[in-house]
Amino acid sequence: MSNGGVAMIGLGEAEGEMKSKDSVIKALRSPLLDVDVSGATSALVNVVGGSSMSISDAETVVEEVYERINPDARIIWGAQIDPSLDNTIRTMLVVTGVSSPQILGKEDLKQSRVVSKHGIDFVRRRRMDI
Repeated sequence: MSNGGVAMIGLGEAEGEMKSKDSVIKALRSPLLDVDVSGATSALVNVVGGSSMSISDAETVVEEVYERINPDARIIWGAQIDPSLDNTIRTMLVVTGVSSPQILGKEDLKQSRVVSKHGIDFVRRRRMDI
């Protein structure tokens, strides 16, 4: 996850028949940020469930994360049982390599400092891979 760029942390909790999928959706949905995880380079996934959680439930969470991020991304995951959760699954995600127009990365921050100090505006040229 080192040199992963911008990261996000998400926490989702759900119960019911679709609890694995719903917990991931809630973890990736932030009411404060519009975050695109499709290009994410890595993810750390922690799945916590009640006594009824099966390994299949935990694997479904990881599969849901995998479907939403870059197929080449590295995923590290673990699962644990918390009897107090009953029929609930709680998913915590740390995802790196995300993008958002509301988050300044390292380069954006440098440019904004130069703009504010010198009044210089930038035209960013994109590198095209051929």
